[in-house]
Amino acid sequence: MADSISQLLSLAAGNELALAFAGVAGLFGLYWLLSSIRRPIGDMDKIPGPWKKAYPVVGNLLECLRPDFHKVLLKWADDHGGVVRLKFLWKDALIVTDPQALASIMGRGEGALDKAAGVYATINYMCDPHGAPNLLTGAATDTWKAIRRAVAVSFSTQNIKKKYPLILSRINELVSRVSAQGPDASIDVDQAALRVTLDVIGLAGFGHDYQSVKQDKPAYDHLLRVLPRCFTEVMLRVANPARQAVPSLFKGGDKGSKAFDMFQAEMRILLEEMKRRGPPPSGDQDIASQLYRVMAENPDVSEDRVMSEIGILFVEGFETTGHTTAWTLLHAATSPGVQERVAEELDAAGLLSKPGAPPPREMEFEDLKKLPYLTAVAKEAMRMLPVVSLMGRVTEKTVRVGKYTVPPGVVVGTPLYAIHNTKHNWEAPAEFRPERWLDVPVETYVYNSKSGGAAPADAEASSGGGGATSRLAAAAAASKEGITFMPFSDGPRSCVGQSLAKAEVLTLLAKILGSFKLELAPEMGGLQGVLARESTHLTLQTCGTKGIRMRMTPRSEHVAAGVVCAQQE
Repeated sequence: MADSISQLLSLAAGNELALAFAGVAGLFGLYWLLSSIRRPIGDMDKIPGPWKKAYPVVGNLLECLRPDFHKVLLKWADDHGGVVRLKFLWKDALIVTDPQALASIMGRGEGALDKAAGVYATINYMCDPHGAPNLLTGAATDTWKAIRRAVAVSFSTQNIKKKYPLILSRINELVSRVSAQGPDASIDVDQAALRVTLDVIGLAGFGHDYQSVKQDKPAYDHLLRVLPRCFTEVMLRVANPARQAVPSLFKGGDKGSKAFDMFQAEMRILLEEMKRRGPPPSGDQDIASQLYRVMAENPDVSEDRVMSEIGILFVEGFETTGHTTAWTLLHAATSPGVQERVAEELDAAGLLSKPGAPPPREMEFEDLKKLPYLTAVAKEAMRMLPVVSLMGRVTEKTVRVGKYTVPPGVVVGTPLYAIHNTKHNWEAPAEFRPERWLDVPVETYVYNSKSGGAAPADAEASSGGGGATSRLAAAAAASKEGITFMPFSDGPRSCVGQSLAKAEVLTLLAKILGSFKLELAPEMGGLQGVLARESTHLTLQTCGTKGIRMRMTPRSEHVAAGVVCAQQE
């Protein structure tokens, strides 16, 4: 056994994570042994998984020290089933992809699990120098609930509709700038989408303009470059706790710490602007206004907590929305017939740019629910490449996870990539099939493919007949029985900003696919060349600096001239 570990560490020479864990192996070995003996294990020994071949102290961690570790989790799910046990260092952990177990874990009743706050602690120190928790990382305390209720108002349909002209203006500006580069330019659609999402968060939430869409080469201290450095540092600290304590001892640690400082300085500016404006008008429901109100009304909500909340909104809304758009465009550009079918749908709605015809009308917020095929394309991309690839919960008491009794203190991972792609949950999961979503209501983003969306007899009877209402009731009932698709999570810890994210993604897709014909740039090496660079750096993206580059040919002379819609003439 010792020789095997030595060989693994030799292969990982130069990998600071492996070396760090090797250095502390002796300190934790005894603790690992004693804790395994002391703790009641319930059915843990009955749960299949790679834990049976885990190494002392490091457990199965070395198998995950790779940028595409989400694929490792998928393989374990395919090989071992819906509940998988592994060892993360010396502690037990579970990977759950079973639909019924997921519905229980994500719900509110018996078997529901709260976030594993300790797993997310590093993100706190990215957002706030004192490590204050936030909506993503904190436990569901009364303070958490008060902040959640306040911020949820900002993301109501009514408020997002008010912000929709702002979203359109930045997307139209992006389309004009892309068209100005000409059809032979190699455009990184990932970076293009990220510029829009950063501007929208700043303007819609805080009235602060980062002018990201206008950036050709962002400065080193611009958030477009600071945030990715922060995300990389977070992942390194999660995998290596010693790096959090003394970052300067590790390669790039000082660079990561400075990125944290730069990000926090920007969040501090937003906090100070919010305080300087004072009590907001009664009709102002922007994020900054809602955070001001909850801080003024709740003495438990400190400035540190508010700064952490501001930061996490950028963490959750920047890369997630941008990368989702880029992954969708990748599959639209490389899947035969998809662009043509999207164009037909947009044309029928009066939203397609066509040669020799007047510019199309401007999109309206209500259009977002009238584009079922475009929505299906986006959902299928979210299924295959969910940008949040892993979420962590924890058992606070003895609970049932699937058919197993699990003791307190076990981290339960819900890996979206594995849930959405395991052969146990989906037919032909590796195939891009938008058609699988056409019988699912456009509003449904929590779904159980194992039931085909079919509801129990009583649910169908109570739906009042057929049509969209019946399908929606069926899908909702199915999701309570099980979950195989939840790109925005589900239950009380679901993404609070998902309404804004959906509006941005679908509008970006409609505007880009309605204005350009896309072709993956030759230097990408085709679809498989891009997928070979999948990497999880807090979000699922492509590693390196190549991005996802495309040739974007204007569909009409109006687009080529920078005219996106009739109102711009």
